[in-house]
Amino acid sequence: MNTSRYLPILAILSAVLVLAPVRTGDLTGYDDAQYAHIAKDILRTGDWLVLHSNGEPALENPPMLEWMEASLFAAFGFSDALARLPSALCGLGVILLVYWLARKLTGDSWTATLAMFVMATSLYFLKYTARGMTDVPFTFFVLCAVCAWSRTEDDPCWYLAAGAATALAQMTRSLMGLALPAVFVLHLILTRRRPPWRYAIPALMIAYLPLVAWYAYLIHLFGAWFVEVHSTWLRNEVYGGLSPAWRRYTGAFEYAWMLAKSYWPWLPAMLAGLVVVIRGRNRKLWLLLPWVAVVFVLCAAARSRVLRYMLPAYPAFAILAALGLTRFVPDRYLRAGLRVAIPVMALGVAAVAMFPRTHLEAAEIRPIALAATAATSPGERVAFYDAGQPRFDEDNQMQWYGDRFLIRLFSLAELTAALQSSHARVYVLDQDSYRLYVAGQMNYQVLAQSGHLICIRLTSLPAHAAHPAAQR
Repeated sequence: MNTSRYLPILAILSAVLVLAPVRTGDLTGYDDAQYAHIAKDILRTGDWLVLHSNGEPALENPPMLEWMEASLFAAFGFSDALARLPSALCGLGVILLVYWLARKLTGDSWTATLAMFVMATSLYFLKYTARGMTDVPFTFFVLCAVCAWSRTEDDPCWYLAAGAATALAQMTRSLMGLALPAVFVLHLILTRRRPPWRYAIPALMIAYLPLVAWYAYLIHLFGAWFVEVHSTWLRNEVYGGLSPAWRRYTGAFEYAWMLAKSYWPWLPAMLAGLVVVIRGRNRKLWLLLPWVAVVFVLCAAARSRVLRYMLPAYPAFAILAALGLTRFVPDRYLRAGLRVAIPVMALGVAAVAMFPRTHLEAAEIRPIALAATAATSPGERVAFYDAGQPRFDEDNQMQWYGDRFLIRLFSLAELTAALQSSHARVYVLDQDSYRLYVAGQMNYQVLAQSGHLICIRLTSLPAHAAHPAAQR
């Protein structure tokens, strides 16, 4: 049977599957609204090199995703759909490139078709194609680099392309971008290849120059403060302590357990494919081994343990699953199964397109943010207090759906001081704090109420309200 006809069918179904959900719903506070409001601020400030959040430099992450989002915002305006579109397009690119890479490594279009189908039906991956986060764009750039690397043995000019894709990956997520050089070095050792240095050295420079230049520029502007902020972020996310301390050594088991729970129905086929590659003698397929191993080790060694950090290895998982299927499942069953699975997939895709699941993450924040923006003038800040909690999810959504920076209040003492002063006229409070420290004690106007939050504008501050907490 001719399998080439499946490629356009799967490509069209995949495009609808990843693009249709983009048009509905809104942005979560972590991390979609954060990246979106930072991208919005690029257009506000005109500064594409120094990212800003809440009017202050945001120095934790490289700017590639924000650049992608800001470019779309500049062309088409601000919207939730455009904030998620880079992830969706990169997700489609991953599915298509998996077919190309599987065919390049195996020389078999049937195995490549199965790998593409596995990638397009990996539910955990599809979940993040509809999120405005770095995970899927980073996965796409990693896959681009691996695809370019797979061609270096035939044409050394592809070293330069691999270096360029690595640079894009590192400008999306700097620390995990180190995985690619490690993968390539281990692959060279495994296959006993010597790279042509006249291509490899320029490729290495291309890979690191953009990130090094960006860091150098920020260090030049901010000096020790940048180093302090970035090192604090690294401690919190990467190499900081864990509680209890013995969890420092359990990362591999935790990720193995997360994969065991989530990577279905493809986990058995993927493990079978891993055995096939390890026991086989196809040197081209050995590229999959350091790819999976390096991503797994880097994830397991880090402090933060979330399965989505493993997404850069999912294209390798899809190819391994296809190899396992072709080795251990009779070909006639595979072909019969795909003939049934494609129509079923088409029905599912049609249902997703016609009846999208709309889950509103910002239903509570949106009316509050709009009311606070309408009641303030440009440049005026809004005071925000939610029971003393560091609710950065609400903070991010306030800045994305509104158009004002915030005075963040994280304690009762800070709230009391803010109410005594005249630094803010408009406050967003949780309902309990509003009843305890504002209602009946100050002159104000209620602008909006939504969920557990209320937005008020102070009209005056009488003398007897100098210490609202004392009147509790």
